[in-house]
Amino acid sequence: MYSYGILTLLSLAASTTAQGKGTCEKTGNCVLSGFNLKSFCPNDADDVQCCVKKTCSTPKGSGTCINTADQASCKGAMLPGFCPGDDTIQCCVAGAATTPDPPSGGGNGADVVKAAVSKEGLPYVWGGGGCKGPSSGGFDCSGLTQYAICTAVHKTIPRTAQTQYHSPMGKQIPRADAQPGDMIFWANGGDCANKVAHVGIFMREGWMVNAAHTGTPVREQKIWTESGGESICPKAV
Repeated sequence: MYSYGILTLLSLAASTTAQGKGTCEKTGNCVLSGFNLKSFCPNDADDVQCCVKKTCSTPKGSGTCINTADQASCKGAMLPGFCPGDDTIQCCVAGAATTPDPPSGGGNGADVVKAAVSKEGLPYVWGGGGCKGPSSGGFDCSGLTQYAICTAVHKTIPRTAQTQYHSPMGKQIPRADAQPGDMIFWANGGDCANKVAHVGIFMREGWMVNAAHTGTPVREQKIWTESGGESICPKAV
């Protein structure tokens, strides 16, 4: 009974990693529902690891981030680059063809999302990041978007949210028409002509990836409309 009690406590323990928050569970419980990470649970037992459950969006559809060691259980395609961490954690898209997409040439919206997602877990750093990657260990909002565009499309967009919103390099479209890889913006007091203060990358309906503010890492989160005096702009780019 004592051993069972310890296992139960371990299973209930929460754990936090650079790839996201999870719970300490038996490794077999996490197959297809998430991915296991070692060294984040009490006593670091081999059969009890941190199970992080995250969804992922790819050109082949939505899926679940799982360990490549469990790919035999994925009844579909395993796609790298759409989950946090390295390529040992990939997106399992059930029912998707296992053949890779043809090269996109100059990059596309899915490539922009992929580039940003690859930096999930890095800290927010004011003024941080750009085309060459993180600086001082992290990104701010517009540093992340500039990095993602540079990496995916091989073009250097302006560095700040204000100049990205108004740059002639992009085309403003109604926010309701945003597609994966498009940028969405917020402005102080809703003044999108003069006071754009934040930018994120649209992933799918209701969700974005962004570097939000000090104290939060690069992460996926629900798209919000108003917060702290900032209101979402009517146009995406």
